[in-house]
Amino acid sequence: MTRKAFIADVAAASNITIVGIEGVQIGDEGEDFIFAFTTGSGDSVVIRALATDTSAYPKGNTYFLGVDSISAPPAFERELQSIQGSLLGLTVQDLLAKTVATLRSLATGSEEDPLCVDDDDVIMGGSFQDDHAVHHGYGGQEDGQDDDDEDDDNDWSPGSPFSDMFMSSSKVTLDPSILRAIQARMRQDATRAKLAGFRVGILAGMRADSTDSILSISIKVAHLGLSEQAIEAWDLEPHQYIVLLIHYAGPYVTFQKVMDTGVRQLQIEFRIGVSNHYKPCLSDAVAAFSTSRLQTSDILSNRAEVGENPEETDDRKFHALFISSPMNQLLNDRFLSLLKIRKSDGLGWEGAKRAYNMYQSRATMSSREPVDTFITEDITKEDLPPIASIDHLEDSEDENYSLPLIAMQFALRYLIRCTEFCLVCHSKTEDSFEALKPYVCSNPLCLYQYMALGFGPSIEHSVATQPYVVDLLVSFAYASAHARSMRKYPTGMGLVVAQPVPNAIVQFTAGAPSTSPPKIPPSGETKVLGIHVVDFILAKKEIVLDAEDPCDVVVGDWVEVTTQDASQDPGRNVFHFRVASYTHPHMHLINPGLEYDNTSSGGLVMPQVMQENNLGGVPSRNSTAASSKDRIRVKLAVFKMKFDDLTVQQKDATMLSLLRNMPSINDMKAYLQATKASGEPSFRNWTDRMCPAALGLLRWIVASNLSCIVQVDRYPGQPEADVLSNNASRLGQKVTNLDGWVQFRFAQGAPDKEQKFHKALSLKKGSISEEFPTLFAWHGSAVHNWHSIIRSGLDFNQIANGRAFGNGCYHSSHFQTSLGYCNSRSGVFPYDTGLRYWPGSNLKIVQAICLNEIVNAPQEFTSNNPHLVVQHVDWIQCRYLFVLCGEVPGAAARGNVPNVPIDSKSIQYIKQDPTRRVTGVNGHVLGIPRSAFPPSRTFSVENGGIWAKKPDLPGNKKKKQKHRSLTNIFFKNRAGDDMDLTDDSDLEDINFLIDDEESHSKAKANAGPQTDFVPGSLDRSTITLLGPPSYATSAATNMLARDLQVLLKVQSATPLHELGWYIDGDTIDNMYQWIVELHSFDPKLPLAKEMKDAKISSIVMEMRFGKNYPMSPPFVRVIRPRFLPFMAGGGGHVTAGGALCMELLTNSGWSAVSSIESVLLQVRMAISSTDPKPARLSREGRQDYGVGEAIEAYLRACRAHGWEASNMDDFKGGVASIS
Repeated sequence: MTRKAFIADVAAASNITIVGIEGVQIGDEGEDFIFAFTTGSGDSVVIRALATDTSAYPKGNTYFLGVDSISAPPAFERELQSIQGSLLGLTVQDLLAKTVATLRSLATGSEEDPLCVDDDDVIMGGSFQDDHAVHHGYGGQEDGQDDDDEDDDNDWSPGSPFSDMFMSSSKVTLDPSILRAIQARMRQDATRAKLAGFRVGILAGMRADSTDSILSISIKVAHLGLSEQAIEAWDLEPHQYIVLLIHYAGPYVTFQKVMDTGVRQLQIEFRIGVSNHYKPCLSDAVAAFSTSRLQTSDILSNRAEVGENPEETDDRKFHALFISSPMNQLLNDRFLSLLKIRKSDGLGWEGAKRAYNMYQSRATMSSREPVDTFITEDITKEDLPPIASIDHLEDSEDENYSLPLIAMQFALRYLIRCTEFCLVCHSKTEDSFEALKPYVCSNPLCLYQYMALGFGPSIEHSVATQPYVVDLLVSFAYASAHARSMRKYPTGMGLVVAQPVPNAIVQFTAGAPSTSPPKIPPSGETKVLGIHVVDFILAKKEIVLDAEDPCDVVVGDWVEVTTQDASQDPGRNVFHFRVASYTHPHMHLINPGLEYDNTSSGGLVMPQVMQENNLGGVPSRNSTAASSKDRIRVKLAVFKMKFDDLTVQQKDATMLSLLRNMPSINDMKAYLQATKASGEPSFRNWTDRMCPAALGLLRWIVASNLSCIVQVDRYPGQPEADVLSNNASRLGQKVTNLDGWVQFRFAQGAPDKEQKFHKALSLKKGSISEEFPTLFAWHGSAVHNWHSIIRSGLDFNQIANGRAFGNGCYHSSHFQTSLGYCNSRSGVFPYDTGLRYWPGSNLKIVQAICLNEIVNAPQEFTSNNPHLVVQHVDWIQCRYLFVLCGEVPGAAARGNVPNVPIDSKSIQYIKQDPTRRVTGVNGHVLGIPRSAFPPSRTFSVENGGIWAKKPDLPGNKKKKQKHRSLTNIFFKNRAGDDMDLTDDSDLEDINFLIDDEESHSKAKANAGPQTDFVPGSLDRSTITLLGPPSYATSAATNMLARDLQVLLKVQSATPLHELGWYIDGDTIDNMYQWIVELHSFDPKLPLAKEMKDAKISSIVMEMRFGKNYPMSPPFVRVIRPRFLPFMAGGGGHVTAGGALCMELLTNSGWSAVSSIESVLLQVRMAISSTDPKPARLSREGRQDYGVGEAIEAYLRACRAHGWEASNMDDFKGGVASIS
């Protein structure tokens, strides 16, 4: 097509109707055209579109858009500029449609009217309750109109031509000045995130002309200020990174564009997760957006086209967080709207959230509440960890806010405080118990959505990785239902269960003996609605109904079969089956977990119950005496009753029957192992064995556990290999002198509970012993109480055993004393006591007791004799949970839990207060391992005790940083984090953040006045340079060249006096031998003064790389000047032969991920160190160090310190000395 086609299309556009567009006409020169955009208020804005190359129209042509109306708001001009990079290849009609979509979003969601934040509904809970939707924009929707009807004009959905254009090309052509401005803004946004303490990674695109990009912002878990218990409960590791992925499916989105544009028009999405590396691999990032409305499929191919490597590694895998699903929903559905509200009305995040919730419940915008209604925040910065207290929106000195930084700070703030909010509606929960894990609010709809959307923990993952913790949780729930001590039930989940059998429920009054109602005789049964009295042929698992009593059931339904004497213990003689076929009156059932026993005892048995639940019953009225055991009379009920409609007693009985029919822990593990080869295993697919109601109940039991419980011991009969595979690293955390009890690490409370415990200790400083600031004590309770304890905490809201010594949580230093409170009171169990523990359990728990750490201030307790009655919850920290198991066939006798061999000599134990030592089973003092406690805690007086200063974290510094060099960003010890000394930033990420022209001129401009070092002044002829070694390979050479390129890039971007080292890249011909100069030391150091007196401006060093690099360290030595030896009063970690005495440079301390720049920094820091002595120059001898004496000195140092030395054979060839 040509210029004629362009003119023809303009003429055609002037004759068709485009909503919002009028007055289309061609310009005088035939290279442009104008048109008027009509706003919702009826005002018109004239826009001019200039075609850049009509001869190549449309594919090779793009447009420049401008506003011709003098009175047009500036926002219109900015909006037109924002789409400038996405106009390549558009026809005239496509251009007009795109312009309408963009400007319409501005009219419906602008900074001036920020509450019109969406072009469609603002829906409670993300996607639910459509009848509560609020319609924003011009005119809203008509009742009954489909949400998708709006998308044609207002959204660039994957199916639209605009989306195809974006995805078909990774770049667009723009004016160079525009490209530079866009790139500068992208760099500025990323740099601000870096300066705030985050890591920035470029996974794809992120160029000014990119239309499909992925950016990562990350921070190490150790920097979040979470307690070790929270980290463990959330299945995280301190070395991992929390990663926020940002996908731009169009041009780069700035903060200002968010404020000026409707949310639905913004081509940006978020995903949050965790990785072992600060920058996940691209393939995982693309997979994370696989369910996105914005296409990412071309990113991998686009990366390949520019030579980038998309290969993934294990360290760069991107995994979902335990809370990723609700957080992704919050970020994608609400974050941008909350940002617009917050900035416009001057609110905090919580105020914006309350405003959002209020606005979405209003039918019209005229019902807006006053801003003052939402101003109050529910938390202050001082109550947050340092990294979460920094607020870019408040702290920034200009209006050029970084959207990636704001998004990351918002995400971290929510993550750290996630236990305070409902995971579905994100409202503040009203539960007084501070949970260690997040959950939902009291709204039943939220619980339903939580379970239905899979926001809770993966049950399959929990069973596979912590089977005995799941066993513990189910056992506690079973005991609670059995004793009728449940405080809360799984209501609101939509569980469908069987109609209760009337005479299976026992009327029971606490403390009174139960009596069984009379059994219904086998003949003349009373008809009950929903209950069928039928014959059951055991061997065939076949039901025979009465001819006049059809059953409302279909194939796939679940039914419950109950013997007529089940009233002695509801749920005990109850069996669940799935209907395999039904042709009245014959119904065939299926349940592989039930087996037919044709021995003399007869009946159906559940193997896991060991014939406790034999399905015996009265003979069928149609059977003969000889076959009576094969055909019995039973009651049949279909699963069609809502659990929520049951009475409390019926709920207890139903939970018992569901749990007794649930597969055992061993069966669950076996199923997962057998099905994992065919894909991700799921209990939902175990349709013949686990009914939906049982699966829902199991999910509720595991998900509603708000404590952290981790097995650290072996249970009777557990295979040693199983122990070593699941919890080998925790075996050293086992408490001694408590044989026979299975041990679990146990923690409760909010993620900051440990900090509150520390604070309580700090407040008592001076009034308690610094050597023994805490004591340990037992708390015992009956097994049926523990289901509630692990959900609501150790409180004293209910009186279970009296309060003779006042209000508080009762403890004892003596095991036997607390053990007396672990037994159930007489009359607690209303049913037959034959099965008090869950039949599917391996543990078969009969008693449970916990060990707590308490602030050692007994004089301030409610009572300290004979019991410790602690009234302050923050003074108590749960540490261990111990359970006593019942008899387990094939296992050691109870009370003799076999041990797994561990190196007990390497375990350090906590020294207890001699006046309050806690004792175990036989009265011996417990050995409590120090490794079981947070590393931040120390009980060593010589290490500063618990009062030792808390290490700084990124964000601790309140001072605003106006300017900060890129050296500080990448290579200096940021906020005391020694892990960041080995900053492994990818080269492309460094290049992205560095502006060559600006940084280079800055470095040169600042070099002269602040250092006496002159680059390039070293006379290279005085040093013998080696040729490439015989072991050189192309792969190793390329890797060293890359490392050198990174160093030179940083060097060119950083003022010399800040950097402190220099490499002359022009003189390096051998990649395996580098000459480095260290300079610009602190003038206060003796070394700096002596160097100045001797007119020495740098320390000349040599770095040699062996054939095993990077698996082995480089050899680093000083060439000149000579240093005063340590024996003569010198220091600075320089040996008598010139080698560096540093573990980092040995096989013992080296890591393959260590970067050369971090090595240089640490070497410079070591030479600058004054501990134990400062470095000094030698006044005797001026000759250079020889490589031979350096190697000998290096080996001596390794032997002296017990370090593993590197192989020196690679470094003995050649001598670097005066020629």
